[in-house]
Amino acid sequence: MTPTDIRVVHQFVDVALQKLRDVDLMRLPYANMPLEMQDETGTSEDDWLPWKPVPSTVTDSDITELEAKTKLRYPDLYKEFLHYKHFYDLWPQQEINFFRHGIYEWKAKLLARYFDAWDPSKLIEQGLIYFADYSDWGIVCFDANSQNKEDHDCPVVMIDHELLHSEPVPKQVLYPSFAAMMYSLVADQQDSNVPD
Repeated sequence: MTPTDIRVVHQFVDVALQKLRDVDLMRLPYANMPLEMQDETGTSEDDWLPWKPVPSTVTDSDITELEAKTKLRYPDLYKEFLHYKHFYDLWPQQEINFFRHGIYEWKAKLLARYFDAWDPSKLIEQGLIYFADYSDWGIVCFDANSQNKEDHDCPVVMIDHELLHSEPVPKQVLYPSFAAMMYSLVADQQDSNVPD
């Protein structure tokens, strides 16, 4: 992981959030939204509250706890992603939808994804860390079986929901690494800003 890799992750998150802001989509029907994430400058509509991203409160201890529970290592660059900002949504890129990363519930939500959904023990046992959805028909995981030794980066794979009960789970490589994914998503953001 290089300083440039970290800047690319921050750039991706900042641009994705700005795109949501530009089209006024930073609202959520969430009655128990923490005050820290409520945007007092926005306007509520019915039960939809305006939200804002805030600096991440994720600690190294939080990450260590998650890695201990899964017995798998996160890529260092994904840790940087979690350490950057809390948000409820990011402008989707190439049909990849990152999980909500709310200030207080993010860890419990990740653990629920790992251990309460999609026969997750099977995914964890196969070295797959679920971290995003693919459109409305797939899930996106880190394939921790192929991590490098320097920064634990690894291939990003997609699994069709309908194939989750197959043995072994069939996976399609989307990117050779999380870093490659971030660079590709940032390039897509830049391409979408070029006027026709």
